[in-house]
Amino acid sequence: MVSISMIRVIMFWIFACSVGTPGLDLPLVLRGDDVVVEVTNGDGCKRSDVRVGLWGQRFGTLGHTLADVVEDEDGSTWLHFRVQTGLGEAIAALRVQGNGAVLPLGVRPGENEIHLSVVEAHPEEWSTLAARTAETVEAEQRLWENGAFVIRSDGEPVGEIQFRGDRSPIVNVADAWWLTPRPVEAELSSEGAELIVTFDVEPSFQGEGAQLRINVPTRTAVAPLGPVPVPEERQFTLVPGQLSGQDRAQMQRDAIERADRLEQQYVEELARRLSAAAVLPEGKCTPWEVIEAEWGVMFPGYAVDVLESESGSGCSVGIEPIRVQHGRRYRGVVIP
Repeated sequence: MVSISMIRVIMFWIFACSVGTPGLDLPLVLRGDDVVVEVTNGDGCKRSDVRVGLWGQRFGTLGHTLADVVEDEDGSTWLHFRVQTGLGEAIAALRVQGNGAVLPLGVRPGENEIHLSVVEAHPEEWSTLAARTAETVEAEQRLWENGAFVIRSDGEPVGEIQFRGDRSPIVNVADAWWLTPRPVEAELSSEGAELIVTFDVEPSFQGEGAQLRINVPTRTAVAPLGPVPVPEERQFTLVPGQLSGQDRAQMQRDAIERADRLEQQYVEELARRLSAAAVLPEGKCTPWEVIEAEWGVMFPGYAVDVLESESGSGCSVGIEPIRVQHGRRYRGVVIP
């Protein structure tokens, strides 16, 4: 489970600002991606008495809550208000401009954004939406209190994580790209609405670890490659529950098999290219020490040697792992 003390510090999406004069045409109703938002002047007559009702699948407001309003230099208006999530109360930010709005749920630019459009109001829906949101938020809070999730990619299990209150979470991952040979303790921090989970994993070449950025409102995760999202990053969903011992063992076997297959394809193709590049005009082979500066970055985690082939034509490439680990098990000689 995730501790109450952690809830108090990790779930602030953006710092609240002082109330300004809203440049909004109210009342305003917005809808998008299973989220409905109503912005009103509340029960008062002051333009600064802006209230927001937000109803989503796993997060939302309890009724209509007072919002802080900040006008941006670009003409948009930011609303900051309290919402309930699976980890308790948070401060959400809604950017309204023209006939639309953006609700950023992530910290990295452009990630986990919900885009909403202005729609016709249907006040008869509000009580139903509010009841549904209250029910789903309560369910989410029970799930996070239990803290056990299966990590899935494209519907397939590729890991597990168990939050344990004030103790370190336990992580176990296994797919073609990374592996924890056994469950490991992870470091936990937070940034905005995201939990940052850092842990030891294979392959690791200089003691570097792996990271998961878990978005609490969406219950999704990403293995980040940097501070800005890129399409190559692996995306995951967190599904409540645990794997059986049999499923866990099968997941690891499948991960090792896929990794070995991909590794062989990659290494042998690259070795053939190195073999061709190493041939000198007089037919001899360029020593690895001479071309390592150019080619070494392509063989991280391997010891490489360039040899004259026994037939006397072309160069063979010998490869073996510096340390046997996930994705670094290939050992052999590629002959031209």
